[in-house]
Amino acid sequence: IIKSSYSSSNGVTHVYLKQIYKEKEIMNADLNINVAKEGNIISYGSTFTKRTNDSEDSFDEEEDFWPSIEDSLTSLSEKLNIEIEGIGKDGESNFEEDGGRIPEGIESDQGYLINADGDVRPVTGVTIDRGENMIVAYIDCRYQVLAVNDLVHEAKYGVYPIGTNDPGDGERQIVEEQGSSTASPYGWHDEGNGNKFTTTRGNNVIAYANHKGEKEVKNPEPIEGGNDLNFDFAIDLTKEAPDYVQAAITNLFYVANMLHDVFYAHGFNEASGNFQNNNFDKGGLGDDAVNVQAQDGSGFNNANFATPKDGKRPRMRMYIWNKSEPKRDGDLDNGIIIHEYTHGLSNRLTGGALSENCLTSVESRGMGEGWGDIMAITFRLRKEHNRNTEFGIGAFVSDNLYGTRKFVYSTNMTNNPQTYNSTNEHKTKISNNYHAIGSIWATILYEVLFNLIDKKGFSSDLLSGNIEHGNTLFIRLLIDGMKLQQCNPTFFQARDSIILADAILNNSDNKCEIWKGFAKRGLGLDSKFENNTAIDGFELP
Repeated sequence: IIKSSYSSSNGVTHVYLKQIYKEKEIMNADLNINVAKEGNIISYGSTFTKRTNDSEDSFDEEEDFWPSIEDSLTSLSEKLNIEIEGIGKDGESNFEEDGGRIPEGIESDQGYLINADGDVRPVTGVTIDRGENMIVAYIDCRYQVLAVNDLVHEAKYGVYPIGTNDPGDGERQIVEEQGSSTASPYGWHDEGNGNKFTTTRGNNVIAYANHKGEKEVKNPEPIEGGNDLNFDFAIDLTKEAPDYVQAAITNLFYVANMLHDVFYAHGFNEASGNFQNNNFDKGGLGDDAVNVQAQDGSGFNNANFATPKDGKRPRMRMYIWNKSEPKRDGDLDNGIIIHEYTHGLSNRLTGGALSENCLTSVESRGMGEGWGDIMAITFRLRKEHNRNTEFGIGAFVSDNLYGTRKFVYSTNMTNNPQTYNSTNEHKTKISNNYHAIGSIWATILYEVLFNLIDKKGFSSDLLSGNIEHGNTLFIRLLIDGMKLQQCNPTFFQARDSIILADAILNNSDNKCEIWKGFAKRGLGLDSKFENNTAIDGFELP
């Protein structure tokens, strides 16, 4: 019997069949046929059995050779030592007397199974949805459990997890999918509309290599993780980046999805213009998962993020860096990935998701770079870090402690002396250094961040959206501030929007900590901009 079929974009039709015996399916007898568009069979695979043609059946044909659902669940409970609704761990049944009601979350059917000896046995199949797993088991007439499968597969990724910025900051780990069921209700590999993938592709992110540096990759090739979604690929940093491209793509896919889910928890959702193919009827425009391109061959020592308006796909391009031998891959520097994704966040939220030109003035464009830097630092924080800790952006890929900025991020005025009026030297009639302006904005926000952490503590849980701790509250205030600020805001307007965000969210409970951070770096109450010149002010309200 044909169970399903479909045609791929390459013209091949895939047909899937089940073997039938005495009008019932043989559960593990499958045949797949691949048919070319011309109509000829190009390949097939089969687990069909010929044992059904034997003159003597491998079982006695009796009226009750299929065990009841109750007996099947009892056998399974004893075999796996688990408690099933209606059946205790001891195998004792407490089914209702009214005909044995099948408990909710349990399905049953009857058919045949080819056992380990190749015999065809009558079985009762049961499917039990236990939340954390979904068990499918087959029990024969002797009450033996012939096969057990778990339909829930935890995806595995070999990555530098959130809190480990790069190979110089900590060990690579195997992590299971950590996404939020609220932000990604069908996980990271399922769009929730019938489109499921076993590759680095899903509703939020499509990750693949672009070694040719093409402006538009017409046929992207996300890497395959198989049915088990196992993305644990070898990595050898003594070799050149293309030798470990699968590991690089995996890290890029993981970090981008984590950013989607964390930002979602703090308010960057469908209605506000986030990046998803399927918006689940929650507002905004879909069909705009992020295309993230690993090891882009169009250049070196850079990364970028293109953010069109809501409903159009953004694109992140990550490059290889040639500042060391062997060269280093930006896909392994989480801080750079976070910096770039934050460009998408700030562009979609400032002025609304359908505006594309609201971070184009000198200061606002510079702040776009600064938000990227400070968000990268916030995501790499661990419990042992404090206001005396100093960070560089891109330190790993640039092989330089200071990274790609003039100063490390520090609350120490000697190690990082930047204040608001430092922006003057980066604004000229000839050109503007947006990254330098951004580093000043991020330096100011760095003070605010640690003032909040000193007051409210630190949490490594970024996914829940809890704002009881300083670092998680900081993420929320930045996002809420972006929503509140006007198109092309100045430093003053962005500052005031963050302060307003705290007033709305916390009744100004953190007003002093926020103002002290701004004022320490010259953006106090008496700061001003006159005659095209930024003038420091250190006054508190």
